[in-house]
Amino acid sequence: MWSSILRLSIVGILMPAVSAVSHAAVTAVPTRDANFNDFDAMISTTDVIDGLIPLELAGDRGWHPANPAKFDPDDPNGLPAFTDGVGAVSGVTGLLNDFPNPLGTPVKVIQYDLPSATDIQQIAILSGNKNNSDGRIFTTTVIRYSIDGGFNFLDLGYFESAPLGSINNESGNSGTTIDQALLLTISDDAAATLANGVTNLQFDFYAVDNTQGQYRDPFDGENPFTGLDDQLTAAFSSPLIWEIDVLAQSATPSSADFNGDHRIDGADFLIWQRGFGALGTGTQATGDANGDHNVDSLDLAAWKNQFGSPAPIAAVPEPASLALCMAAAVAVVATRRGRNERRRVT
Repeated sequence: MWSSILRLSIVGILMPAVSAVSHAAVTAVPTRDANFNDFDAMISTTDVIDGLIPLELAGDRGWHPANPAKFDPDDPNGLPAFTDGVGAVSGVTGLLNDFPNPLGTPVKVIQYDLPSATDIQQIAILSGNKNNSDGRIFTTTVIRYSIDGGFNFLDLGYFESAPLGSINNESGNSGTTIDQALLLTISDDAAATLANGVTNLQFDFYAVDNTQGQYRDPFDGENPFTGLDDQLTAAFSSPLIWEIDVLAQSATPSSADFNGDHRIDGADFLIWQRGFGALGTGTQATGDANGDHNVDSLDLAAWKNQFGSPAPIAAVPEPASLALCMAAAVAVVATRRGRNERRRVT
């Protein structure tokens, strides 16, 4: 049985682009869970960067003194943890350094060089704190990508894993959420791919709280990415990054014919609606169009593009009835933001 899970959608903040590439529908969806290992089944061991060790770029601040990787670069709690497909190895796995200097600068700056140019469908970041349920489970991340072998980088976005001021505190104060893990999935709701022809990826990870379990942005004053001031002092405690997964676009076409009647219609939408939120357990029959075992916005996008077509399908224009179904989908997502009991399917 899954413990209670919190889901909410947060649109990534787009930074000034250096090209005409558009990512207007890039969305980050965080899912939080009380148990540190409940997301382990969702970690990929076949993704694009599985087993790769990134480069630490200028500005990288190493590791927290409690992390043995600070003294041994090959320690499994350091860089290998990001792509080992395991999750939390110990209580200090992926523990980044605190006290950015100056405030507002990243604490971890890394680059992955992909084996070949790849169409990326989704990026997932698993963070948490095995020993405590506190603000270190949150993440603040800037992601950039290159399509020319690392000579130039494009901005994918600035991603926050929770509304500013959110509390995750083991003290159990009234109204707080007490969780040990957070899975942030980043995708493009309007397209099958997040970015095409990617050769390199850069991740900047920032501090996330001030030891009180309260998520805050890294900046004292206005956030240069969002233009907002959270009215809180700058974060100085950093997250524990347990896994980074980069999922390539599947070569197998997505199919939104969930009921197998060779039509993509409202009946298929209702199946997706009932299955929405299944994480790591989704099947074709429950609304998983792309075969990633999650029933989420990617599958809704597949249904949207295929609506009205027989299976096998091709993209078609949106009819008026599609717009009505889409409005219903938004309502479903909104009503399911909160804590729900998820049942692990075996």
